[in-house]
Amino acid sequence: MLPLAAWYAYHFAKTGHVFGNPQYVRYNAVGTLHVIRFVLALGERLMQITFYMNLFVPVLCMVAAMFLPALEDEPGVKRPRVSWNAQAQIGILLLANVLLFSVLGGALLARYLLPLYPLILLLCVSTWRRRVRQWGWLVALSGVAFLLALFINPPYRFAPEDNLTYRSMIVLQQRGVAELLHVAPGGVVLTAWPATDELRKPELGYVKHPVRVVAIDNFSLPQVERATAMHDYDAALIFSTKYQIVRLPNWLRLGDTAWNERYFGQYTDLPPKLIARLLQGDRVWEANSRGMWAAVLLFNRPQMAEVRHPAGTAKAKADSLRE
Repeated sequence: MLPLAAWYAYHFAKTGHVFGNPQYVRYNAVGTLHVIRFVLALGERLMQITFYMNLFVPVLCMVAAMFLPALEDEPGVKRPRVSWNAQAQIGILLLANVLLFSVLGGALLARYLLPLYPLILLLCVSTWRRRVRQWGWLVALSGVAFLLALFINPPYRFAPEDNLTYRSMIVLQQRGVAELLHVAPGGVVLTAWPATDELRKPELGYVKHPVRVVAIDNFSLPQVERATAMHDYDAALIFSTKYQIVRLPNWLRLGDTAWNERYFGQYTDLPPKLIARLLQGDRVWEANSRGMWAAVLLFNRPQMAEVRHPAGTAKAKADSLRE
């Protein structure tokens, strides 16, 4: 406690804030203190530790196995279970983490619960071994389910970095940046994070030299309308900042409901065709992959140019010309 108290005191002395960036604290702690939000977040967290990314396969197999009698290695000697004490400790850890991250954390990212998944799988495998003679097949089935989850996107909201959709996102942005450098070399680019860093920082490998950017938060309607008031960019690199759920019946679009906008700051990126129309730009490149998309826009706006004549001529400076 003493080192922690000393750190907070030092932090307050240097920044004027005890817990760090006020916006960060408000988003991840203060703004999450709402009863309805807690209940909704709790439901999402429970889904993430029982269903997410095909985790339902080992969990359902475990539940089904619990209806079977314990196997006997020797007559009258049943295979041992995980001790009740260990099960209680695992249960407390699961409950504490689920409750904590239903209150803290503005974004309901599954990776916050990453330490829990080995515990859940430990209980699954222990139950299978105790009650199913051919339990190795259930291990194989679960492994195949997790492998498929890397390639097949689920019918609910998820972070692209949770499977290989993130690779598609990176490849799309690599192609978009290459096209941007080809059609608008030296221009100022309108875009959003993470492309802002990709263009500004050559060390990330997308560009060889820094590119000037104009940043907006995302490509939702409010942000695109904000960009229409700006005119200091020559091109735009636009892309889906979130996974776009494919067309499915409403009852299958798990987690994709209106309360996401109110309690979790969710938004919907506009399609590239509509963004181009609102910004009055020309789409010169567009690509789609695994529910993600990216596009490059060019803008043909009037530019001011000044012609300078050599010294000694009758007119030392030309009038400004509008191209």
